[in-house]
Amino acid sequence: MINQRYNTRPANHQHGIALITGLIFLVVLTLISVTAARMSSLEERMSGNMRDRSIAMQAAEMALRDAERDIRGGTGITRAPVISGLTNFNSTCTAGLCYNGLTGSANGTNWNTTPVWSVVNMTAAPSVAYGANTGATPIGELSAQPRYIIEGIEKSETGTTVYYYRITVRAQGANANTVVWLQEVLRS
Repeated sequence: MINQRYNTRPANHQHGIALITGLIFLVVLTLISVTAARMSSLEERMSGNMRDRSIAMQAAEMALRDAERDIRGGTGITRAPVISGLTNFNSTCTAGLCYNGLTGSANGTNWNTTPVWSVVNMTAAPSVAYGANTGATPIGELSAQPRYIIEGIEKSETGTTVYYYRITVRAQGANANTVVWLQEVLRS
């Protein structure tokens, strides 16, 4: 008789390598799934923030146009146009019209050192809410209507007084923490 040896292992000597490999794959797949879910959530928040910023920017642009209409006058305006000078402007910023004074230099090349918009309240009076003087319809989807001030600035240029109107707007998006500031200067 020939003695034959077979290289087989009995069932009780298995090492479980398939189980370990399967568990490693499950852990890797779980990590990939969790990362994908977090990235999706982050991208959704980012797109929401961009939308809110866009809404605030559009509201600020609308408020700039509202302030221009307030300056120039027209249908529905509750006060006389101010484009002809600094009528109704004063240093206490009554109704959003702020006087910044005559520039200090002799040749009229310098703006005043402290702009009014940097020291007045832009969330309440003396700033003016969008549509307050023009009758414009309030803007929807905002946490608060945009507000603006108009700074009247006299500047002496070659012996002639020229008037500038610096409009400063503060607008919020649907989230009160989304804030956009815009400025524009008009010359009469």
